Order: sequence, then structure tokens, then C-alpha cells
Amino acid sequence: MKKNVGISIMGLIITIIILLVIGMVAVHFLFGSDGVVNKLKNEDTEYNKTEVVEQINLIIKEKYFGDSKYALENKKDINEIYNETTLFQYLIENNYIEELKDINDNLIADQYFIKTENLNGDIVPNEVKENGSDGNGTKVFKIKKVEEKYMIYFVDKYGEEQELGELIIKPEL
Repeated sequence: MKKNVGISIMGLIITIIILLVIGMVAVHFLFGSDGVVNKLKNEDTEYNKTEVVEQINLIIKEKYFGDSKYALENKKDINEIYNETTLFQYLIENNYIEELKDINDNLIADQYFIKTENLNGDIVPNEVKENGSDGNGTKVFKIKKVEEKYMIYFVDKYGEEQELGELIIKPEL
């Protein structure tokens, strides 16, 4: 009878060791650097990048079409109603963007922070919160004038800028 008890205890110990190994592999698979959770977060971030570019350009397109219709109905030149200045004024007034400032609170010329929480898309809300903070460093979407074009950038928590696309100031009708 003693012999059977010894074998049962050894079986139990081996089973516990196997379960611990399986648990460690599962935790690494889920939460490791290449784990499922990190891959899903990265996919959300990549989706957000595309969505922000599409949404901000859609808002601009809607504004342009509305102003074009108004100009046509009132027999005015579209350039009197819609231009770069009025567009950025509209985006700021409607809280889609805000002007960027340096640490001394001085405006940075031709650079804007995109307020993703006010866009119309289904941007993942927990990925980029107000002022870009996700509790893990700063991540922001910004618009910056480069030569004669406005470009949209994603700035990660390390300050690295990734160009996402162009802000289309005058969409085609």
C-alpha cells in the first residue's frame, strides 16, 4: 500500500510541474513581446492611424462641398469662402484640431494636434486619449506643414514621427 501512495505523490508532482510549464508558455504566448495582446494593441494602433487620416480628410471634404454648394447657390467665388485659413479656423473652432505650442506656451507655426476623440470614426478610444497620453508615454496625431503641403504624422511615445499621409486641403469635386 505504501508503494501506491508514493506513486500517487510522484504523479501529482509531475502533473503540477507539467501544468506550471503549460501555464508559463500560455502567459508568454498571451502577454509576451510577440504575444496576442501586444499584436492586438499594434493592430488597433495601425487601424487608428489609417482611420485618423481618412476621418480628418472626410471632414475637410464635407466642409469643401458645403462651401462649394453655398458659393454656387449665392453666385460667389469658392476661393472667397474656402481657403487654407478658413479651413484651419473651421477645424479649430469645431475642436477637430488645436494649435501646437512649445514648452514656453508659444505657438508653433503651421503645426496642429489632431483631437482624435472629436473625429467621427470608430477610433479605438483607449489607444490615444486626450493630449495623446495612453499612460505609457505620449502618442499623438499631428498636422505639420512641409514645404507647400500639410502632412499628417503619428508621433509615438519616443517622439519618432511617422508620416501617414497628406491633408487634402482642396478635394476634387
